[in-house]
Amino acid sequence: MSRALGVDIGGTKIQFCVIGADMAVTPLGRTPTALLRRGTRAFADDLAGLIRSVMPPDCDRVAVSLNGVLDRGMVVYSSLMGGRVDFPLETFLARQLGLAVLVDDDIHAMTTAEARLGAGREVDAFAMLNIGTGIGVGCYSGSVLRGRFAAGLISEQAIYVEALGEYRSLDRTVCGRGIREMYRQLAGEDADAVTVFARARQADAPARETVAIFADRLGYAMQLVSRFYHPERIVLNGSIRLAADDYLEAAVASYQAGIDPAFLAEVTVSGLSHAAELGVLLRDAR
Repeated sequence: MSRALGVDIGGTKIQFCVIGADMAVTPLGRTPTALLRRGTRAFADDLAGLIRSVMPPDCDRVAVSLNGVLDRGMVVYSSLMGGRVDFPLETFLARQLGLAVLVDDDIHAMTTAEARLGAGREVDAFAMLNIGTGIGVGCYSGSVLRGRFAAGLISEQAIYVEALGEYRSLDRTVCGRGIREMYRQLAGEDADAVTVFARARQADAPARETVAIFADRLGYAMQLVSRFYHPERIVLNGSIRLAADDYLEAAVASYQAGIDPAFLAEVTVSGLSHAAELGVLLRDAR
């Protein structure tokens, strides 16, 4: 396999890397997603230009992961492109760039990477929780569960948050966006997830309460995943995994306290970086 450019498009940032023939990853940097024309199909034109501007001369293929509902290379739905678009992004980018291009959604690509290269290699069935700006779940049992095209989009699942006395979606609770929103509600000021975790370590009361809510509801989300899929292992990936020392013990305690032991899975934090880009490249590999 020749060298490839990996492109991971999230809700807040786009990150780039080079993937070698041995699947070794070299980061190339990142740029804010907001620099592209979001909410319109012109996003694809801007993306092609951005990829062209960062493409190293010795890469001859591109692996693109996108936060959205995809049917492999076809974008069925993406808020970044304006909603329901049914846009052939893989074909479009290949034509614009004059290179081989693979496109897949981030959740299933990350699950593929964990199955082939990461924490899923040692078990027959696992679930991967992608916790970043938003939240999604991938399931593997012999192959990656895709459903019709987008199995695992759990972000709109409603849960009750006792500490706030209200129902909230997982996307407003168990992810970076949720941490930011809950902290704003409790503290009356804005701070991103990195700052909230740092303030919690410094005994800031609203930050500690925010992290406690996040950990408790993450435990509940893992209960749902265990009941739905019965995995042997739950793998946490996404940018929020980097703060696992701040919440994992409490999250696992919440998870174990609310589910029958028969359904319990081992919980581990992924060691894979750039899993989405790796998974896209491995999508059709045998």
